[in-house]
Amino acid sequence: TVTYQVPDDVQQILDKSCVGCHNSDSKNIKGKGKLKFDKFSELKLYKQVGKLADIAEVTEKGDMPPSKFLKNYPDRALTEEEKEKVVAWANEMAKQLTPSE
Repeated sequence: TVTYQVPDDVQQILDKSCVGCHNSDSKNIKGKGKLKFDKFSELKLYKQVGKLADIAEVTEKGDMPPSKFLKNYPDRALTEEEKEKVVAWANEMAKQLTPSE
């Protein structure tokens, strides 16, 4: 059985640029409503796969972190390398979690 895992290098990126808004204690209602990294492993498997696909998509497009947030916190922007790492991790984790027929 595969379980949701985050390698340390990816976790550092998520901690820097994502977890601030996407956690249970966040004051960002919208961010918290869409994704809570601290509760991720409690989601049903198909929801984890869907969220991972969403993470890959919004990261690849450059929609996350949002430009409005980055105006106030430019140091939280993702480098191209960080984007690639997050996208590769999310896609690979989604693939591993998808039950094989």
